[in-house]
Amino acid sequence: MNSQRFLFLVTFVAGALAGAGLLGRLRPSHPPHGKGGNPETTAGASAATRKIRFYQSPMHPWIQSDQPGRCTICGMELTPVYEGDAGAAMDGAAIVLGTNAIQLIHLETAEVTRGPLERSLRLSGTIDDDDTRHRVVSAQVAGRIERLAVNRVGQEIRAGEPLLTLYSPSLLTAEREYVALLRQASPSEASGTMASILASARQRLLQMGLTPGQVEALKDKPADAITSDLLARADGTVVLKQVYEGQYVTEGERLFETADFSTMWVQLTAYEADRAWLAVGQEARITTPSWDGGVVTGRVSFIDPNYDPMTRSARVRVEVPNPVEQARDGRRRRLLHRVTAVAEIAHADTALVVPRSALLWDGRQAVAYRSLGGGAFERRTVRVGRIGDRSAEILEGLEDGDRVVSQAAFLIDAQAQIRGGTGGGVTPPAAPAGRTPAPEALASFLRLSAELSEALAADRLPDFRAQVPGFADRLASLQRWAADPAQSAPDALRKPLPLLAAPPAGASMTTLAEARRWFLDQSRPLLDLARAARRQGWDTGVRAFECPMVDRAIPSAPKRAGWLQLGGTVRNPFFGAEMLDCGLELKDTP
Repeated sequence: MNSQRFLFLVTFVAGALAGAGLLGRLRPSHPPHGKGGNPETTAGASAATRKIRFYQSPMHPWIQSDQPGRCTICGMELTPVYEGDAGAAMDGAAIVLGTNAIQLIHLETAEVTRGPLERSLRLSGTIDDDDTRHRVVSAQVAGRIERLAVNRVGQEIRAGEPLLTLYSPSLLTAEREYVALLRQASPSEASGTMASILASARQRLLQMGLTPGQVEALKDKPADAITSDLLARADGTVVLKQVYEGQYVTEGERLFETADFSTMWVQLTAYEADRAWLAVGQEARITTPSWDGGVVTGRVSFIDPNYDPMTRSARVRVEVPNPVEQARDGRRRRLLHRVTAVAEIAHADTALVVPRSALLWDGRQAVAYRSLGGGAFERRTVRVGRIGDRSAEILEGLEDGDRVVSQAAFLIDAQAQIRGGTGGGVTPPAAPAGRTPAPEALASFLRLSAELSEALAADRLPDFRAQVPGFADRLASLQRWAADPAQSAPDALRKPLPLLAAPPAGASMTTLAEARRWFLDQSRPLLDLARAARRQGWDTGVRAFECPMVDRAIPSAPKRAGWLQLGGTVRNPFFGAEMLDCGLELKDTP
């Protein structure tokens, strides 16, 4: 019964379709392909059965998804990519990271923008007196010092006050002759020959050291007074005393030196890298160890255009007022003469800037990684101008509105090298002619030390901490290679290895100072390794440099220490931006 019902239903449906004219449309009008069939219909059926691998943006091929949708950059529909198809080709220079990878390395980007470029300079120097107000008091006539009114260095003097009392026969004679001429001159002769004689006699007394007031007072001077006072011509402080009571002096002999301490000159030392940030008129904050907590503000008044050929530095002068305070022994100036001082000078300008952490250096040029969107980044060579405290000026290579990697750029650069050697900061140079590449265990270890050096030179502590764990692994690999009898490693390579120490574990090296201290301890054996490799005729891809002032950057450090780097431009890891170019290349190493 059931079979009869089923047959009835089939017959009924077939008849209905035939009556509607649809049955012929469902059947192919031609035989299958190969037997007279339609090839287009067959191809469409074949494509419909192929499996879709993923969906991809035709304009931005790194934008991929396992579901249909739109491109997150341009908004175009994602096109399917089937099994057997390669999809749209991606630029080989682009590095694509997934969302998990970006979060794992804490990647951050920043916008290239025209904004403030700031730099704070700390220059050291000494405090000197105003050179234009420095005075030398000399004897203008020969005689004997009867009494000294100024008996010590540091004594304050005022204009018109006596410095000393002098007995001078020639001055006494000139005074009496002048008084005699005054008494002889009659009112009728005041404008004639006698007036000319009196003017000459008065001028002679002025040249012998008397002031105009003293000359006018000679007519009332007692006849038995045989000495004259030498008066101060200007306010000041005695900085040098060279006479004593009873001493005979000759004409022109130096008696005192005085200085005006009301305005002081702070003479600072500026290096070549500081020159771009200095200008006459800039404000400077001055502090000195001799005045705890005291700050004086002045302005840059002069920048010496002549640089010392030995130190490559020039003098910068800041003029500051010298405040007065009341002390137990009287009034005194707060800023002392010839003490050390530190000046803080801030410079602000407007330029196209990026964060300093966005720049990587390969020794010849700077590179940055520009965000293409959707987790893709491309390497850009940039020309850098001035480097500020937190940002750097971009002259070429990037435009206003671009976004660059500001955090974890070093890790993206390493990823670029792994994927095809496009990284800018870690690609070693080719081996020089006549030398063979060093064993990979040695070359890899020395290259890592150069990368750590670059991170410290750029003041990028996060990049340093991200790279330093690999130090222990590569050191262990190098030690295994050196201990392998089949490698025949020379003794000169084995000796430095026990002196190298793996970085401490845990949350250590949280500051650049701690990182630089640990790096300093490794610097000597690293240089010895590079030197031994050179003697073997091996090329390690690194170059050696040395700084003669490491003790200024790291307390209790030796004066000289070296480091390895990939490029030929000095990038000091011990000073960083404070004195980046301090050092010389060691031509014999490596």
